Amino acid sequence: VITGSISFHDDKLFVPVSSYEVAVSGSPTHVCCKSHGGVIALDANNGKELWAWHATEDATLQGQNAAGNDIYGPSGGSVWSTPTVDAKRNRIYFGTGENLSHPATDTSDAIIALDMDSGELAWRFQALAEDVWNAACLNDGANCPEDAGGDFDFGASVILARTGDGSEVLLAGQKSGDVFALNPEPAGIEGEVLWQRRVSNAAIGPDLHKTTTNGGIHWGMALSGEKLLVAASDPERKREGYIPKPGLHALRLSDGEILWQRQVERGCNIPEEDKPLIGLQNMRAGKKLSVEEMYRCSFYYGLSSAITATDELAFSAGLNGIIRAYDIDSGEVLWQAETARPFKASNGIEGRGGAIDDSGQVMADGWLYVQSGNSMFGQLPGNMLLAYR
Repeated sequence: VITGSISFHDDKLFVPVSSYEVAVSGSPTHVCCKSHGGVIALDANNGKELWAWHATEDATLQGQNAAGNDIYGPSGGSVWSTPTVDAKRNRIYFGTGENLSHPATDTSDAIIALDMDSGELAWRFQALAEDVWNAACLNDGANCPEDAGGDFDFGASVILARTGDGSEVLLAGQKSGDVFALNPEPAGIEGEVLWQRRVSNAAIGPDLHKTTTNGGIHWGMALSGEKLLVAASDPERKREGYIPKPGLHALRLSDGEILWQRQVERGCNIPEEDKPLIGLQNMRAGKKLSVEEMYRCSFYYGLSSAITATDELAFSAGLNGIIRAYDIDSGEVLWQAETARPFKASNGIEGRGGAIDDSGQVMADGWLYVQSGNSMFGQLPGNMLLAYR
């Protein structure tokens, strides 16, 4: 499947390829796993394929899973986001997800740099090796890999930034809760970390091999001058050593120092028996609360969607449907609006907002446009496009 948007430069289209197999592997009848991520370059004038980069080789039979069914690999390394264009160096940059089955590869949970003309690898930075995981691990399914990893993708686009001294840096946020600043021109093929900062403990412990179920940095950071704005999702889960820290963080671009951080809170109570199961496991279980109870108090309230920033403001929206405008210098919330409520739309149709996830907000001519409603993982459903002055 294609999840991220397509990039365009110099009459070339760069198409990111992801996979839904991470989810369907949770089915005991699914033969896991044969798909892998990549990027395909097309001629924008006629659609001709110019080159294709593959995160793994084609999968081959590796043996049998715990239930005695065939299992294939390598697989995974999905590219969930839009590739970043670096015209100066004639490169694109993008992040990858975890492997879905063994053997593990050195292209999973990585930042990849490719030559735009040939698709050849310029360098790679792998933040976490041996992260092999799929949705079968949520319910002890037969397709869950041995020594399963933590599912710590790079889900958001890489940011190419210019620092105050004129140098350039690549910025990447991971579901482990870590932010990396990378040298766009490393000496070798392995990449070079300039600084690293963890803003949430979505990864439990130093080995990063315990998942905390959809925590950390998800769909996009934002840059405003010398400030990097980073949102953390971090749902409340009972895990030893895990303290969720959902909220917005401002880091100094030059060294990753935290300038300010503002945690968000649920502000309501949910009985333990009504809390949803983990991610895709909740969707399979079919456990559903009444719509009224879900909207009364959303279990999810962290900041998952991409951030939008200006010179003065940062806009970040929560999984409970609240959109907030933050002062870029102090982190003070200047205003907020609840979108997870009923509306009568301008076209006369009655609708409702819900969780705000994935793509960020769009600004144009003094308007802020917000998409509200995303029912994945037991989040609040909805179907509203809202415009704020």
